[in-house]
Amino acid sequence: MNLHFKKCIRSKSVLRVVFPLAATLTLLLSAASGALLAPKVAPPEAPGAPRLFAAVFIVRGSVSGNATGGYGVYVRGEGDTAWTRISRSYALTFGLALFDNGRTRRYYIAAGNGVHRSTDGGVTWRILTSWRTEEILGVVPDPVDSAVVYAATPFGVFKTTDDGATWERKMAGIPTWFVQRIVMDMRDRRTLYAATESDLYRSTDAGEHWRAMGAGLGQVLALIQHPVHPDVMIAAGENRGLRRTTDGGKTWSATRGLDSATIYTFRASRTGSEIYAAGWKTGLWRSTDEGLSWRQVWSAPGIEAVYSLFVYPADPDHILLGTVGQGILESPDRGATWRPLGLDGAQVKQIELYP
Repeated sequence: MNLHFKKCIRSKSVLRVVFPLAATLTLLLSAASGALLAPKVAPPEAPGAPRLFAAVFIVRGSVSGNATGGYGVYVRGEGDTAWTRISRSYALTFGLALFDNGRTRRYYIAAGNGVHRSTDGGVTWRILTSWRTEEILGVVPDPVDSAVVYAATPFGVFKTTDDGATWERKMAGIPTWFVQRIVMDMRDRRTLYAATESDLYRSTDAGEHWRAMGAGLGQVLALIQHPVHPDVMIAAGENRGLRRTTDGGKTWSATRGLDSATIYTFRASRTGSEIYAAGWKTGLWRSTDEGLSWRQVWSAPGIEAVYSLFVYPADPDHILLGTVGQGILESPDRGATWRPLGLDGAQVKQIELYP
């Protein structure tokens, strides 16, 4: 699995490298645009109380809990001991997103067969995408205009302005196609960052035009913006460690620690006093000086990679890790001790707490 996983990161066609022929053929049977997909199981509770959402990309064997295994989105309510899948099992899931303006709530899935959307708390799902690109690596809804959604794919940035009826590729200024993820600036929804195989790119006009930021990493795998000081950003590259900017991307410098690591994910506490990073055979690292320096707080020789992190907003000591093959691990004490939280066997791409 190690070789397959690393190829997954580097490949222009993720699914063709990682998955066997049977899984690929399953994807080719994906529903046409607009098809309504009913889940195999009902969601554990109606939207309202915060629940943990986990994006499962691939499963080794079966998933623990009361689910029968498979890819997709799993949900666990507060006090529950089992995870319930609320998406179709063939939705190879790369990421999650939520649109919630207080009146309308929409859940999004970035999946191997398109962008999925649910407007009823996960009871039903609709595939929004209709173009031939099926490998959606990330989905970012506009927080104000529900008709606008961005998608990161191995074939570029795509955008819809009509709620998924049509999609356009938005790559003016980006010379290479592969886009690992899109991050929206917390101050301005028209400012976007695209992590690509050649550099980090920024758009200030909602994706119409892009400019290289010169982060000095080559391929960019992850990016985080400080929650309190947004001009501070940290980017991660494959085997290139981290680069940090304090002036909104005008200049970049190396950090202390993680010099040659491959980092897949960042997460910050609500105040940004602590920022966590993890990736390929790194264990868990923490910075308490806005990403300037890092130290390892937990080593896990038996875990080949950590692909997702979550820090509870109300309790910064409470941390979750989404691993490759060992499901989700939970620490109540800032990484001093750990316990399993289920989804054993799963590669967990993203963890979120959504209503």
